Amino acid sequence: MAPAGVASGNPAAPRRANEGAPAEEEKGNEFPRVILRNRLTALVVDGSRFCRMVEQGLLQAYGLETQAVDNGMAAVELIASGANFNLIVIDMLLPVLNGLETTRQIRAMGVRCKMLGVTAHFYEGERQAFLAAGVDEFIEKPLTPDILAPILRELDSQ
Repeated sequence: MAPAGVASGNPAAPRRANEGAPAEEEKGNEFPRVILRNRLTALVVDGSRFCRMVEQGLLQAYGLETQAVDNGMAAVELIASGANFNLIVIDMLLPVLNGLETTRQIRAMGVRCKMLGVTAHFYEGERQAFLAAGVDEFIEKPLTPDILAPILRELDSQ
């Protein structure tokens, strides 16, 4: 992953007409640039070790300090212990306590930070249920720089 504010290749981006041009001219293959003015923290709640690592790595590439847990109960306990975050990325399908109930419990504690509900399977009913539970946005995995950059700018008040 690229450090905050540094471009990195994005193999998922469509190739441009100038495929033979030097890499520095291929602006479409860069992470959206975000330079944070403030210290931002994030909690990643995902039952998949791989997904946790990818989501945490992306957030860290943009300069966020991150923590990660592998189940909903661990997230609730961490927040109940006094941990504060600017952003919580939470998967819908979690062991021990699912994403919907975890979100409800976190919101019931008075937490008002931005919460992104993520899932590998998009169904309209799931989106509505997750939004009703209290997430601010519902995103189908994978969490990408194009999705994350505007959220980080908003959190950083840019």
